[in-house]
Amino acid sequence: MSDCKHPYTPMKQTDYGYVSNEEIKIDKQLDKDLKKRLRKEGAFNLKKKTGEPG
Repeated sequence: MSDCKHPYTPMKQTDYGYVSNEEIKIDKQLDKDLKKRLRKEGAFNLKKKTGEPG
């Protein structure tokens, strides 16, 4: 046995397995950044962008 203790990390069950609270925070931040970037690029606009006049 090792004398080194592993720090207890509470895990949450998700659809794809168990993740730590730290991973959940990181995922939320990444999602926020991605959505912000997509909104800036107009990915959520309902109007279709076309190069044709008219």
